[in-house]
Amino acid sequence: MTGPRDLIDLGGGQPRRFGDYLIYGLLGEGGMARVYAGREVLTQRPVALKVLRAEFAKSERGRRQFLTEMGILAHLDDPHIVRCLLCTEIEQHPVMVLEQLEGWTLREMLKARVALPWKEAVSYAYQIASALHTAHSCRPAIVHRDLKPENIMCLSDGRLKVMDFGIAKILQRLSGSTTYPMGTLQYMSPEHIDAQALDGRADLFALGLLMWEMLAGRPPYQAGSPRVLLEQICTHPTPPLPDHVRQSLPPQVEGLIGRLLAKHPGQRPASASEVLAVLAPFVGAVAPGPARQAPAAASAPAAAAPAFPRTAQPAHALNTLEVVERASKGPLRQQIEDGVDEVADAVSRFGRATSALIVRVLVGLMILPAAAAIFVGGPGMLAGVNLSCCPKSKNWRA
Repeated sequence: MTGPRDLIDLGGGQPRRFGDYLIYGLLGEGGMARVYAGREVLTQRPVALKVLRAEFAKSERGRRQFLTEMGILAHLDDPHIVRCLLCTEIEQHPVMVLEQLEGWTLREMLKARVALPWKEAVSYAYQIASALHTAHSCRPAIVHRDLKPENIMCLSDGRLKVMDFGIAKILQRLSGSTTYPMGTLQYMSPEHIDAQALDGRADLFALGLLMWEMLAGRPPYQAGSPRVLLEQICTHPTPPLPDHVRQSLPPQVEGLIGRLLAKHPGQRPASASEVLAVLAPFVGAVAPGPARQAPAAASAPAAAAPAFPRTAQPAHALNTLEVVERASKGPLRQQIEDGVDEVADAVSRFGRATSALIVRVLVGLMILPAAAAIFVGGPGMLAGVNLSCCPKSKNWRA
């Protein structure tokens, strides 16, 4: 059987046939899947093909589980959610066919512009809340679990699209883990760090973090080590926004951010529809009622496009969780092992549910300025990290 990577490597750069699609090149790869630029042969429609890695699809049961769960996500219909056009199996590879988008991630935008004017940030927050409202209104509710700037696409017309709904949960099931949290530490809620059962309010906490970061130009919680970052998220009061931001920010928006970042889920807005109701007056939209499945009027006005060149990207260029296998070798391994006791002690003091693997990742990340994604791997493989949010990620490849 010829795998997708072989299809790209063969043929001197010519597109290769893969089922009903032509593959033109590799757009990105992560711990769970590879993403390819493709085109549907019949309609000539450009698409992004997300192909599950072999290690997560070794068995027919695993492939069926992936296709079944992703098929449910494919029914999400909101203008601010990346559309999954089809979930299928091609040459024994589970494949998600996604719309291909032109734009940039919110992370790329923030790197270029640092902070956003409050009206633009509120417009973006409204669109993200619209996506959350649609997903959380499903029965059962679909919780994102890894909402962060890397998973939000900013299109050339000012619209936002949220990527990767439910991917973290599916990866957790495929990995065989049912206890340990998966996601990006810097954007986890306290209950997510605790490995508690999650509902939509965990996503609302992440939305609060995003709003704070868009306005201030930096995350509200920053630390030189994941141990300190964990403590800040779980126990420290939310820091106030900078004075220059607060001077022009409506009190209703500032108050909403404070509620979204409450440590206890019960102190946050009960649903994304409440968030939409607060933000609607500032974007000229009508918030949907809590019982509505998809908010038809939830599209916010187009925000000003950032002043840097557009780049053509797939709906998902890189997977949420990138496995860095080389972290288990060389000098870095010794750094990880030398610090296990310190973080293990912190975990014990805060009563956080974790495992030896997660402890090792947290310690390893202490050499970075920000914590990254946690992935529970199999025997002999350390947890992986998403390098996209780590300026010193070259340390992991040395």
